[in-house]
Amino acid sequence: MSERVETVKRLFEAVRRRDQAALLDAYHPEVSIHEARSLPYGGDFRGHAGAIEHVRKFYRTWDGLKPPALFQESGGPRPRLFEMLDAAPDHVVVLGRQLALAPNGNSLDIPETFVFKMRDNRVIESWMFNHDTVAVLEFLKSAKR
Repeated sequence: MSERVETVKRLFEAVRRRDQAALLDAYHPEVSIHEARSLPYGGDFRGHAGAIEHVRKFYRTWDGLKPPALFQESGGPRPRLFEMLDAAPDHVVVLGRQLALAPNGNSLDIPETFVFKMRDNRVIESWMFNHDTVAVLEFLKSAKR
């Protein structure tokens, strides 16, 4: 596995563990993050301050909707949710699934793709693409009822 892919893996783990120091270590100080503006955690975010703002909005949106059991199958680890690929001399592409479960029993399971541009073995730019932002918004609205 390349160093670029390892960095992106560490970034995903930092988000999962809510480890701000590890998150900032994976992001270049001049990072630009792009997420669909229609999402509650969407927009363009710049620098480490922007990265923290983005992840805090992400946490606020998804708190309580991503229980650990959702990511396991039959008591064991769920099959890989993310496939990380070297895509160019300075890019990593991640193919994955957006999974969530609301207390009312509604669930979300849609494809998502991430593209990370790397510089100095850190993420300098990222684009997050949900396959269906309307489905995400409908799920979030139903989860609040």
